[in-house]
Amino acid sequence: MKTKHNLNRLGIFSIFLLLLPVIVLPLSFAEVKVDENMCKQMYVRYKEMGNQKFQEKYKDRQSIYNCIKLYKNSDWNFVGKSKIDKYYSNLELLSHNKLGKKADVKILYSIPTDSEKFLVKFKACADSTILKPSFLIQSKSEQYIGVTNKILKKDTCNDYRTYVNAKYQSDIKIDNILDLSKYKHIKSGNLKI
Repeated sequence: MKTKHNLNRLGIFSIFLLLLPVIVLPLSFAEVKVDENMCKQMYVRYKEMGNQKFQEKYKDRQSIYNCIKLYKNSDWNFVGKSKIDKYYSNLELLSHNKLGKKADVKILYSIPTDSEKFLVKFKACADSTILKPSFLIQSKSEQYIGVTNKILKKDTCNDYRTYVNAKYQSDIKIDNILDLSKYKHIKSGNLKI
């Protein structure tokens, strides 16, 4: 009885050994399926870091290299990808604009509103697109950064209004600034268009 039981075990074990290559070999040669959902979630990080930093940070994850192949494939798309691409392309334009040309600023008029305060309307014209125009507004009494979210497009002009504390109209000066990092110590506020 014991030998019959051992023969059954041996038979089952033999069948298992025979089927093992049939099951394991195809799995080892199977193409690794890309987890597109994970790639979609990681896409913002890829755009934020850039290819090289992204690879360095996630080098231990083999699936990242498959995602990068997807990212470089112009036919690959998902809902929301175009918004992400547009956002990062605008950031790229902004960083290039730091080296670009400043907008020409001209004060159109200044109206005294009370003693030592003026409502100032000025125009800014640009030869290149400025995504988030910023202006250094100053007089002998104050200085601040005026910021707007309205894009100043290439070869166009935008008008802006602001209040400026100044004793004399001639004390008011407004300049376009491209790099806000130099003016961190100065207060800022939004401009009216």
